[in-house]
Amino acid sequence: MPEEAKETKSQTTRETGRVTWYALMSLGLTAMILGSIQNFSCKTITLPQKSHPDRFGSLDSGPFSYRSSQIVFQGGVNSTSYALDICRYYSFLSYDLGYIWDDDPMTIAVRVFAFLAAILGALGLAGLLAVPCFGVSICFWRCYGILLLLAGICQGMSLNIVNSSLCNNNPVLQILDDASGTTSLGNTFDDTCQVYVGFRCGIAATVLWLFLAVCLLVLPAPSKWNDDWCSEHAPTPRTDQEELNPTLKVRMDERE
Repeated sequence: MPEEAKETKSQTTRETGRVTWYALMSLGLTAMILGSIQNFSCKTITLPQKSHPDRFGSLDSGPFSYRSSQIVFQGGVNSTSYALDICRYYSFLSYDLGYIWDDDPMTIAVRVFAFLAAILGALGLAGLLAVPCFGVSICFWRCYGILLLLAGICQGMSLNIVNSSLCNNNPVLQILDDASGTTSLGNTFDDTCQVYVGFRCGIAATVLWLFLAVCLLVLPAPSKWNDDWCSEHAPTPRTDQEELNPTLKVRMDERE
């Protein structure tokens, strides 16, 4: 094959690798953002209250935090409401309303999977980020794929928030029962929660993580880019023993 043809093929391969890397990084960052909206916001699920003819309260929740909007204690003209429009951690309930409760096993599992999804996804993306400057072996490339596969599985498992007490027996509603002086407040809400924007983001993040993992497990590992920026920041390999130990070189010169 002529040298020009080889150079053209090599250039095409490098350009294809760059486009692939940009696409994979874009998908990974999108999955990370969507997953964070699901797991670390208070808009994953919602419990609507429809007991008042003029306004509709709701309790929105994520694995770690909640917020409320115009929850009505009593009907009629003298109705009172409770609103906390900013996200508030469940761990602060003892400070907000003086109430302490124990998380059910499913809630604990959802929170653990939420953390694992974020950590594994971040590790996989960190590996991808280093590819242009430092390159990657096929072994590490596949390992990054496994990390992202595990991130997708954990992201999907965190969707089990709909099977936890946060959805079916939310502690905030129990507290508001006590605060309102009646045990019927919980009856003004739906028996189970409804999925909210964060839950839909979680589904999309799960699909993206799994798709990204399959790409890394199937596609060949890209080669290192030869850009000037990468060359300046990449470590220079040293093979000369005297370079590795300048002190040894000085001692040898003194002996001579």
